Amino acid sequence: MDNKKIGGILVLMFFVLGIGTIFYRKYMFLKDYEFTIGRVTEITLPGWKSSGNYSILYDYWVNNKLYHNNENYDFCRGMSISKLKSLLIGKQFPVAYSTNDPGACSMLLTQENADRFHYALPDSVRYYDSVLTCKQ
Repeated sequence: MDNKKIGGILVLMFFVLGIGTIFYRKYMFLKDYEFTIGRVTEITLPGWKSSGNYSILYDYWVNNKLYHNNENYDFCRGMSISKLKSLLIGKQFPVAYSTNDPGACSMLLTQENADRFHYALPDSVRYYDSVLTCKQ
């Protein structure tokens, strides 16, 4: 075999391993999870490789360790980052996190997302669900 074929095979194997790891982590997250409370800290534009029009940044604690993450969403008609900031910053919401990797998590802001974890959003969160899913 020449070096180009070996290099191509190694790149392909690395790519397949990376994709497999992503799917395995997602599977483990949806299989073994717990809930905690997170607090919205900022609303920003999403990163360069992220989808959505804005990003909700939040903090949450697991086993006395502080974690940070974000969720990306698309704007609804008439919504802006300044309106979202006044609506969400400082508010607390449920967070599902992986028991195997507490850094893997999802803030449960919408019922659609909460359904993945068999979690019914409390009435206090349903208003935010309606705003973020353009039902409001």
